[in-house]
Amino acid sequence: MRSCFAILFWGLFHLYNQPIYSQNQDTSRVFFPKQYGTKKWRPIIGFDAYRSFYSGAPVKFNGLRFGIEYKGVHRFGFGFYGLKKDLIFTDLLVESPYSTDTSQVKFKLNYSAFFYERVFYKTKRWEISIPIYLGGGGLNGFVEGADGIFYKYLATSFSLLNTGINAKYYLLTWLAPRIGTGFRFTFNTEKNLRKAFNGPYYTFGISILVGELYKVMFKSKPESKHG
Repeated sequence: MRSCFAILFWGLFHLYNQPIYSQNQDTSRVFFPKQYGTKKWRPIIGFDAYRSFYSGAPVKFNGLRFGIEYKGVHRFGFGFYGLKKDLIFTDLLVESPYSTDTSQVKFKLNYSAFFYERVFYKTKRWEISIPIYLGGGGLNGFVEGADGIFYKYLATSFSLLNTGINAKYYLLTWLAPRIGTGFRFTFNTEKNLRKAFNGPYYTFGISILVGELYKVMFKSKPESKHG
């Protein structure tokens, strides 16, 4: 299983770098450009919000990702994500000496991932890219006892692979809301978690170009000349 995902990751990486169609970077539209803009390296930071499902229940993830951008079309770095609020089930039976017929079951989940993102369509305002995330995290389960206290009954780890497509619109040179959709695969974990967590997702967030923001905030104004 690990080798299959490694091959997939390697193949996608090389696919994203193949110039299917391109024009000069100064034209209004480019597909799979080798470079866009004049900056070779610049830092990136973004707030992520994911929406998905876990065992049929809607879940919300909040996250933060940061890294660097190369030639305006390659981005890579790390992202950190966690559930916005705990998942609570009222009709889930678990094996625990603390559980009762009326016990609530609560889950906490978080993960971190390395990401690589390739821009394949770019204009002055619009951008479409293909991201891929590879990482891992942990799931903890708690069951409510007869005394009202939640006791841990489950602790397991998992690996994941996310891939999809993102669209971004630049409101300002340094600020760009984005939306996207994709599919999440989990592996190296128990069967029930894979069955519950594998599936489609949609996402939205805000990308902040730190270097561009710095220039806007601190660039010096040209001195006026007199007589």
